[in-house]
Amino acid sequence: MKIRAFLYAALLTVALAGLSAAQVDDRRSRGDHPARQMWAELNLTPEQEAKFRELNARHGPIRRGHSRQIEELRERINQELLKDKPARSLLAQLAGQMGETQKKMNIASVNHFLDLKAVLTAEQFAKFTERAQVGGSSGRGRRGADSGPPDDE
Repeated sequence: MKIRAFLYAALLTVALAGLSAAQVDDRRSRGDHPARQMWAELNLTPEQEAKFRELNARHGPIRRGHSRQIEELRERINQELLKDKPARSLLAQLAGQMGETQKKMNIASVNHFLDLKAVLTAEQFAKFTERAQVGGSSGRGRRGADSGPPDDE
């Protein structure tokens, strides 16, 4: 029974991630990137903005690496689920790997938050934490602490 609940949760996660990613891409194509909106709300000084960009550039590759790993694991789960007889043990293993990667992503986000906290005033950081969340950029309605300017990928 536990494995069935896991499979339902995995399917829901995969389905929601696809929808959320499409929403993020739509926002990017319109040019209203969430980071730009947040920067405007925080009223960053030029020095703060430069430091913010530097920190985002440092943390961005880590965030993207974790996101890629999670997407690869989601794809492997999807491919296994499509088989006539999916291997439950493999699905459980992949889910565990996804959980470990998510944990690493969360720790990296916390470290990014702490780095940003050193740059922002207490008021700015309070506003920042209202909009941002730990966990990276899976495309949820709000972006993670690692929200930066659109990546030049």
